[in-house]
Amino acid sequence: MKTLLLASAALMLAAPAVAQAPAAIPLGQLPDAARPTAYRLHLNVDPAQERFGGHTEIDTTITRPTRSLFLHGNGLNVTRATARIGTRTIAARYTQVDPSGVARLDFDGELPAGAVMLSFDYDAPFMTGSEGLYRARVGDEWYAWTQFEPIDARRVFPSFDEPGFKTPFTVSINAPTAQKVVANTPELAHGTAGGGMTVHKFAPSKPLPTYLVAFAIGPFDVVPGSAPANAVRKTALPYSVIATKGQADRLRFAAEQGPRILALHEDYFGSPYPFEKLDQIASPVMGGAMENAGLVTYNDTLLLLDKDAPASQRRGFGMVVAHELAHQWFGDLVTPKWWTDIWLNESFAEWAGNRVGELWQPGLGTDVAQFAEALSAMDTDSQSVGRPIREEITRNDQIASAFDSMTYQKGGQMLVMVEHYLGAERFRRGVRYHLNRFRYGSADANGFFESIAKGSGDPGIVPVFRSFVEQTGVPVISIRPDGAGWRIAQQRYRPIGVAARAAQTWNVPVCARQGEVRSCTLLTGASGTLTLKGAGLAVPNADGAGYWRYSLDDAGWQTLLDGAATLPAREAMAVADSLWADFAAGHASFPRVVAGARTLAAHRERSATLLLPAAIASVERFGLSPAAETGLRRLATDLSLPRLQALGPVRLTRAAYGNEELGQTLLRQSLVNYAATVAKDAALRRQLAAAAQASLGGDANALDPGYRALALIVAVQDLGVPFMDRLRDAVVKSDDPLFREQAVGALARAATPAEVTRALALWRDDALQSSERLDILRGLPAEPLGRDAVFDLMTRDFDAVLKGVPAFGRPRLPLAFAGYCGADKAAAVEALFRPKLAAMGGGALELGQTLDAIRQCVALKAAKGAEIEAVLGR
Repeated sequence: MKTLLLASAALMLAAPAVAQAPAAIPLGQLPDAARPTAYRLHLNVDPAQERFGGHTEIDTTITRPTRSLFLHGNGLNVTRATARIGTRTIAARYTQVDPSGVARLDFDGELPAGAVMLSFDYDAPFMTGSEGLYRARVGDEWYAWTQFEPIDARRVFPSFDEPGFKTPFTVSINAPTAQKVVANTPELAHGTAGGGMTVHKFAPSKPLPTYLVAFAIGPFDVVPGSAPANAVRKTALPYSVIATKGQADRLRFAAEQGPRILALHEDYFGSPYPFEKLDQIASPVMGGAMENAGLVTYNDTLLLLDKDAPASQRRGFGMVVAHELAHQWFGDLVTPKWWTDIWLNESFAEWAGNRVGELWQPGLGTDVAQFAEALSAMDTDSQSVGRPIREEITRNDQIASAFDSMTYQKGGQMLVMVEHYLGAERFRRGVRYHLNRFRYGSADANGFFESIAKGSGDPGIVPVFRSFVEQTGVPVISIRPDGAGWRIAQQRYRPIGVAARAAQTWNVPVCARQGEVRSCTLLTGASGTLTLKGAGLAVPNADGAGYWRYSLDDAGWQTLLDGAATLPAREAMAVADSLWADFAAGHASFPRVVAGARTLAAHRERSATLLLPAAIASVERFGLSPAAETGLRRLATDLSLPRLQALGPVRLTRAAYGNEELGQTLLRQSLVNYAATVAKDAALRRQLAAAAQASLGGDANALDPGYRALALIVAVQDLGVPFMDRLRDAVVKSDDPLFREQAVGALARAATPAEVTRALALWRDDALQSSERLDILRGLPAEPLGRDAVFDLMTRDFDAVLKGVPAFGRPRLPLAFAGYCGADKAAAVEALFRPKLAAMGGGALELGQTLDAIRQCVALKAAKGAEIEAVLGR
C-alpha cells in the first residue's frame, strides 16, 4: 500500500552550504533557473524485493549562477548528489520540501551559468497501485511496470518532471537474469551484471517528457511481430504484445488487430508512426491505459481477449487502443507545454480514437458509445461547479482534476462539431499542419488554434474553439418555427437547482437536417435564424455532431417525436437527451418524457432505445412512494420486455444466436440488463442467477461472456453471501482477466446488509490484486446500502482508505457519493471531505461537483416530485 511521503531530512553529503534566504517552494511550474537537455537512467530492479535502486544523470543548462535548484523527487532516499562542471565536482544536499514531490538541491559552491551534469544515487520503494514503479505478484511470479502520468516519474528518479521539458532518455536496467525487460526503445545490448542480474541497455529515445518514459520487468509472455509497410510507412515496424506468463493465447487478437489500427492513424495523419518500435503491454493493476512512446500500457482486460470475447470488450479494445495510438502523434510527437493544455492530448485522442475505432469495426457501436459519453459530460458541464476544457493550472494539486470528462468527452465532442463545421478534409489539413509544425516539440492552445486556422484556411474557427474551450457550460438552443426556417436563441443550459449566472453566449455551429440536406448557421449572438433547405421532418443537431442541447415547445416535441424512432442513432440520442434536459430545466412535462420513452422504445439502436428509460429510472433516488415505485417497475417492464420478446427467447448460453447481426445482439443484451435491474423481472433474474451458478459450477457453455457481468451481479444480490464466497474463490484461482473484472464488479454490487459486510471484508483481502480491492470500494456506492457503508468506513478510518488509493485517484473520492439526494447528506459529505482536501492532494472541484449533484437532486425532487408521483403512481 502507498503512503504519501512527507518532506524529510536528507542525508548530509558534504560541508554545509553557505546560508542564504530560502526561496519560496514552487508548487506548480519550476522556476526557469535550469533546463534539462538529456537524461541517463540506470536502475537496479528486482520486483521480488520491496525497494529498487538507481543512478540518474541529468545534463542541464543553468540559466544564471546559483547555489540551489528546485527539481522533483518523491519518496527517494538520495544518498549522493553532485553537480559536475567540466572536470570540477560540487557536492549537493537533496531535500524533499513538499509532499507533491518538490525537492531542492543545495550546493557547496556556486554553479555558474551554462552546462552542468547533475548526478544522483538513491533508492526508493515500489508502489502497489498504478503509480511510479509499481509491482504485483501474479501467480507465483513478481512483475514491475511504470505509470508516470501525470507527476509520478519523480517517484522513480530525480527529474524536472514537467511536460514541457522534452529530452532524449538513455536507460539501462539491471534485472534478475530470468526476467525480461522492455522499455520505450529497442534493446541494444545486454550482459552479466553479477549476483544473478543481467544489465539491459536501451537505445537513446527521441525527445520525451518525463511522464512518457516507461519500462517493465518480469517473466512476460511476448508475442513478437511487425506492423507491415503501407502507403505512408514504407518499411515494416517492429511490433509486439506483452503480458504476464500464461497469457500468450489471449494476446493473439491484439497481435493481429493492433497493426490495423495503427495503419488507420498513419493514413489520417499522413505521416509514419514517429518512434522506432511499438510494444503494447498488459498489466493487471493498471487503471485504464497509458500512451508511453513505444511501450503503451493497458489494463489486462483491454489487451487480453479470448476468441469469444464479448462485443463490449472488443469495442473497449478498439476504442482504447485507437485512443492510445492516436497519442503517439498527439501527445508524444507533439506534447503540451504545461498541464493547462493537457486537453490538447486527451480531447484529440478521444476524437481520433473514436473515429478510428469506428472505421476499424463499424458494427461495434464505437460512434454511439462516444456520443453517449459526451451527453453524460454535458450533465457534468451543466452544474454550478465546474471547469472549462482549458483551465489555468498553477499548482500540482490541480493537475489530477484536469483529467476529467471536460478534457476527454467534452473536448472530443467539440472536435466532432468543429470537424463537421469545417468539413473533414479541411480539418485534417489543419491537424497535419499542426503535427508537422511542432514535430518532436511542445505546443499550447494558441499554437493549436493557429495551426487549425492556417491549415484549414478558415481563421474564423478560432472564436468557435475559444468559446467552447475557455468557458464552462452547455449552450441550449431554443427553436421555434419561422416560415421556411427557425428562430433560434441561445443561453446557458440550467437545470433546476443550478444557480443563475451572467448571460453567456458561444459561437455555436447550429445545424439541422431535412432529408439528406444539412442546413447550418454560426450563431454568435443571443439570437438568430436558420433557413432550412430540405424537405420533410427538420431534425436539430444534424448527425448528433454538436456540443449543445435544444429546447422545443410541446408541439415541437410532438412533431419531432412522431419521427424519432426512424432517425439515425446519434440524432435519436440527441432527441432523448434534449427532451430529458428540457424536463430537468422545468420546461417539458414528465408525461411528455414518458411518451418520448415509449416512442423511442422501438428504435433499432440500443443507446437511442434506452437513454430516456435510464434517465427515468434515476428518479428512484428521490425515495418514491410504494405506488410510484411499483409504477416505475411497471413502466420499465413496458419499455423493455415487449421489445425483448419480439427479439425471441432469451438464451444465455455461449454463442446461442449464431451469426446474428451484432447490433441486434447488443440490443438484446441491453434490454436484458434493463429488464433485470430496473424492471426487476423475477423470471429473468432467476434465469440469470441460475446461469451464473452453473457457470461457476464448471459448465463452460452455461453463460455467454456478454451476459456474464449482469448474471454475476444478479446472483450476488439474489443468492447472497454463500454465492459471494464461491465467487471470491473463483476470482483468486482464475487467470482470465475479463472474468476477474466482471466478478469483482459483481461483488461490489452487494445490496443487502450481509452482502455489503462481506464485500467490505473483501476490500482488505490480500488474495486480490490491489486494483481489484480498490474496484470493490469504488463499486459499492452504486447501491444505496453500499454507499452508506463506504461513507461510514471513510468516516471511521479515512486514512486507511486513502492509503489504498493511488495519488492520482484521491481527488475523485468525493464523487462516489454524488448519488445521494438529501440536504443532510450534502452536509455530511462536506463535513467529511472538506478538512481532508490537503491530505488528498486536491479534490476541491470534485467535492463541489458532488455537493452540487446532491443539491440538484433535492431541487428537482421539490419541483417535480409531485408530478412524477402522479404519473408513476397511477
